[in-house]
Amino acid sequence: MLLLHISDTHLGKRQYNQDFREDDVYSTFTQLIDIAIKEHVDAIIHSGDLFDVNEPPPRAILHAIKELKRLKDNRIKFVSIAGDHDTPKRKNSIFPQRILEEYELLTLLDGKSIKINDVEIHGISHKPNIVIKDLKNKLISAKPESNKSILLLHQGLREILPFNGAWQIEISDLPSGFSVYAVGHFHSRYKQVLPNGGILEIAGSPDIMREEEIEDYEKYKKGATLIDFSKKEVEIQYINTDIRPQIVTEINTDKLDSEVDKVMRQLSVFKQKKPILHVILKGQSIRRDLVIKKLSRLNEVVEYWRIYKDNTYIVKEDKDTNIKYSSIDELILNYLTTKAGYKKEEAELVLQIIKEDDEETLIKLLKTFAGV
Repeated sequence: MLLLHISDTHLGKRQYNQDFREDDVYSTFTQLIDIAIKEHVDAIIHSGDLFDVNEPPPRAILHAIKELKRLKDNRIKFVSIAGDHDTPKRKNSIFPQRILEEYELLTLLDGKSIKINDVEIHGISHKPNIVIKDLKNKLISAKPESNKSILLLHQGLREILPFNGAWQIEISDLPSGFSVYAVGHFHSRYKQVLPNGGILEIAGSPDIMREEEIEDYEKYKKGATLIDFSKKEVEIQYINTDIRPQIVTEINTDKLDSEVDKVMRQLSVFKQKKPILHVILKGQSIRRDLVIKKLSRLNEVVEYWRIYKDNTYIVKEDKDTNIKYSSIDELILNYLTTKAGYKKEEAELVLQIIKEDDEETLIKLLKTFAGV
């Protein structure tokens, strides 16, 4: 029995509001289906956030239909739970997976279980903080009947995401008896053998959905997880997707032209998929329109670039001496802590909120700030 665990595919996501990024997300999903067919898996299990929003655009739904029909034609089942992005925000709305389920393209588990060959699969869709008690009751009642079993979840775990409002359960809340706990919501790969003998397995997102994922991507890559139940012990194997590179680089404004030249030489090696570049500015603060003009040369070697952080400093004239007294970020932090009465960690969170341009990350930061 061979399963492919995927998660957080976020079909329909337009990172940085760019058309090509929406296309990238669809292309990555197609790669996952190709992997499933090539590896002759019995089923794909998806641990939530199939779509980026509860009411996905028509292109996202159409792409899902086409790819899931390919699976069906190859007799590969698709079993899913809903993530927080799939979850309705209005009363009487439905999970978008219900549309696909209506045409027998997937099975949505929401507190239910299904048996495929000799493997028992239980699933609990995402539950928000306000219904944690209901979530824990569902976990208590989740009891596998066979020694080959999987529990699908899409929740924040305190041990991995230890921020107020970001987690709903702890590892100790996971019911014993399952062979594998396949968890979504986290976008970086993770694996841990639990005290009860089960394996906590996080497939992560198959593409880079936020710039915070770049560091882990460089270490662990992105893709899907093969779960093999054919032997005595469950075997886990990672399969990588071929995605568009995303790179973070520093550029010193004191030598802007030469710095841009250097970056262009470094990035000229990417031929098939031009990268996305996240620029951290350092050095002396100069006019933004001049910076943009100089950086626009990067368009020759990248698909898209953006100023990720501005760590330039301001120069104050003191008689005949230039004194570097602060970066822009430090000025904001100083004002928030000394004038506005914020604690240091609160001020740093406010600064993140001010500078964030990714809607998904911004919502999470605001929830963290509000403590919900």
